[in-house]
Order: sequence, then C-alpha cells, then structure tokens
Amino acid sequence: MAVKTVQDATSVAFEVLEKEHRDWWHAYFQKSFLSIPDGRMESFFWIQLYKMAACSRADGPALDLLGPFLKITGWPGLWWNLNVQLTYWPFNTSNHLDIAENFITLIDENFDFMLAKHSGKSLGDFAWALHNYWLIYRYKGDHEAIQEKWVPKAMRIAKVYEGKQLRNDSGKIELTPMGSPEYQGFKSFPNTNYNLAILRWLLNTLIENCEKAEMHPEEVAKWKHTLVDLIPYPQDENGLMIGSEQPVDISHRHYSHLLALYPLFQLNPDSPDDRDLVIKSVKHWHRIDNGKGLVGYSYTGAASLYAAFGQGNEANHVLQTFLDGNIGGGLLLSNTFYMESNGKNPVIETPLSGAASIMELLLQSWGKKIRVFPATPDVWENASFDQLRAQGGFLVSAARTQGKTQWVAIKSLAGEPCVLKVPGWDSAKTTGDIKVNKIAAGEFSIDLKAGQEILLVSDDYESNPVIASIPHDKAEQNLYGVKKGMSLKEIMEYPVPEYEY
Repeated sequence: MAVKTVQDATSVAFEVLEKEHRDWWHAYFQKSFLSIPDGRMESFFWIQLYKMAACSRADGPALDLLGPFLKITGWPGLWWNLNVQLTYWPFNTSNHLDIAENFITLIDENFDFMLAKHSGKSLGDFAWALHNYWLIYRYKGDHEAIQEKWVPKAMRIAKVYEGKQLRNDSGKIELTPMGSPEYQGFKSFPNTNYNLAILRWLLNTLIENCEKAEMHPEEVAKWKHTLVDLIPYPQDENGLMIGSEQPVDISHRHYSHLLALYPLFQLNPDSPDDRDLVIKSVKHWHRIDNGKGLVGYSYTGAASLYAAFGQGNEANHVLQTFLDGNIGGGLLLSNTFYMESNGKNPVIETPLSGAASIMELLLQSWGKKIRVFPATPDVWENASFDQLRAQGGFLVSAARTQGKTQWVAIKSLAGEPCVLKVPGWDSAKTTGDIKVNKIAAGEFSIDLKAGQEILLVSDDYESNPVIASIPHDKAEQNLYGVKKGMSLKEIMEYPVPEYEY
C-alpha cells in the first residue's frame, strides 16, 4: 500500500499535490475554532488537532498508541482499558467525526472477535469502547444508526453481563470478580465500580433507545428490574471504592472507579449528593500517597471530572500542572508528545484527552443539554469558539467578554430536542420566529428543526456577534518545539532488536 501510494503520487504534478494538500488542511482547520486567554493551553490544543489529522483518516486504520509516529515501544498496538477511549474523545466536540469513522469500522469488523476475547474479567474494557461508538453517533445526531448498529451490539454485551450477576442473601444483584484498570495490575475484584457504572450506562441507554423505537419490550422490562436490584456503588469514608472489598488504598493512575460520573454520567453532577461523593473521591485519588502513582491522563481525567461539576478553577489548576510537566511517571515533551517508562513508551491518548478536557471548559452536552461556558476559569474573562459540536447533532458557537456570555449561536443538523444552558443568563433575546422557552434559571428550550439556526444574545448585548482570536503576549507565543540548548540529555530508546532474515 505504501509503495503504491508513492507510485501514484509520482504520476501527478507536484503543484497539484501541493494544492490538494494545502486545501485539505485549510478545510480541516476551518471546521471549528476556539480562542482562550491562555496562550500556552491554546497552542497545546491546536497541536493536538494537528496530530489528530496527521494520524487518522476515515478509510485508514484505527488510531493506536503511536499513530504514524513510529518508535520502538513496549506497547505497540491498540489498548482497550482506557487508551483507545481517550484517544477518540476530542474528535467529537472538535467537529472532526469524519476522520474518526475508522473507529466505527474497527468495531464493526472485529466485534465478534473482540467480544469473545473480552468476555471474561476484561468485559468492561470492550463495553466501555462501545460507549465511544455510541458517542460518535450521538454527536452526529444519528438515532437510526444507534438503533441499527449500536443496539444489537449493546444487547450482546448485556447478555454477557448477565452471566456475571449473582443474587446475594438480600436479593440484590452483585457482580462476580472482574478487572478495574489498572488497580493492582489486572487483578479482579467483586462489584467493581468500573463495571457497575458501565453496566448501568449500558442498560439505561438500551432502555431509552428501545422504548423510543418500541422494540424489545420483554428485554426492556428485564433490564429495568436489573437496574432496580443492582447493588449501589461501593463507597467508604474516602468516596467511591475500587470494589465492595477493595478501597482506594494506594496511589494509582487510572480513574476506572470514577467512570460513573465521567464519562458515563450515571452519577449526576447536578445532584448535591453525587457531587459531594465524586469530588471527595477525586481529591482522595490525587492525594493518597502524595499522588506518586499518577501519570499524565490522571490529570486530564481529573480536569474533565472537575469541569463536569462546573469547577473551572480546579480544572484549570490540574491542566496547568499537566502542562507544566509535573505528572509523576509521565513525561510531556516540548513537542507535546507524551511518554511513559522513562521516555521509552509514547502514548498519544494522554495529550489528545487533554484537548478534550480543554473543550469541556467551553462546551459540554451531557444530560441532553447544551452547556455553554460551563466551567470557564475565573481568569478567562474572554473566550470564544465556533462550530464546536454537541451531542444531538448541534454546531455551537459562542463568545464571552468580561466574564459574561454575550451570545450563543446553534445550528441543528438532526432536529433533535434542543435545551440550552448558559450560566448567568436570566433571559435571552433572539430574532425570528423560532420558539424559545425559559424552563429554569439559565436554561432554555428551543424549537429547532433540522437545518435551522438560531442566535441568542444576552439582555444587554447590542453589538454584532463576532468570533475573534484573543491576542497573546509574545512570551506566550511559540512555546512548543525544541528550543536551542533544550534538547533531551539522553536518548530515550529501547535497544533496536536484531533480526536474522
């Protein structure tokens, strides 16, 4: 394939190839935009978007730990207990679902093999990957694809989970020992919060979609009974545990025990009890043993968790820690590549998940609500974004000046119900005949049909909406890249294996 690609290219004039190349990249970067006051963080974000496009094409292979940036590594391939999931998150909100299509192909073509491989203690890993599969179609607003492609796969995984369920003496459903990545390696524990969260998400989402399509009523009734009888999430004085017999008693890098809040949202950030539980859990996770087991994605994950609660200052703090490179066993290089194992093992998912965390400070769409500027840090008085994508198939643009959201524009691609939430807005003005109803403080229901667009502005906004890049000080410009005298002091490579041919 590589030889054929080069041979085909030699038959085309260089000027033609150059124009096609430039046109492709120009169109790519115009699909969405954001600008924030933090020049370092914004530069980091745009480099991740470059990596995404350098690594992924719709008809290419799925994105593994390295992408095309080849290096001798101890981890060649696709890893399913967090890595592939984090890798594909930023494709959604950044409005680049087209080049994430290879993930859909990966699951479609390998589902039977992967389900058989992960039918034991690692069942949660593959079930979690199916959340990414579902997310892609949710961001497209493609309910038909969810019904036709996701539901049958989810039902098969739910069936495997049935074999992992036991009734206790109280009649409650417990789960047999399974993994909770990567606590004590890959040891199994009964009633892991990891699998309890994934199972709850799986069944709740199946119920919602099957009831909407009026399909599988007997299965729906069974799933509802399972959810009623399923034991609560195991917790102790420090918050969510690994499992019913295992507290979080050592520092570890993975937030598998916290998936019920993020990214599955089976715990509700708007519920005071759930907020208190998970915030306590996150703080304990990062503090125990002074965080000696944490790595890069421990910080991007914590940022996303804090952002879900609307705690932008806390999210910004852990992102700054990540960008500073104070990340325990991980190494963030000057080109934003991330390494573990003393620089020997590159893992692309961590910086890509950082890009997702940054966007979550500006836009979230869990719980069937478009949440604009839900977690902007106090120091970000000004910020703007254009055509970021929300679940339900919405393209969203907005601007914030002097700490207040001035306007929001929404385009519906699929005609799904639209609920907008803007902190600090008591009311909103709009033009045209699209119906807008205030349903709660800062929340508005918008009767938006497929293809329609609407502009909403704050009460005191009188200007024409403009997306503008925020200027950065010279000291914040061109921060990344290897600077003179700052090269690595050692070659962080495994020895090249010797082969006999």
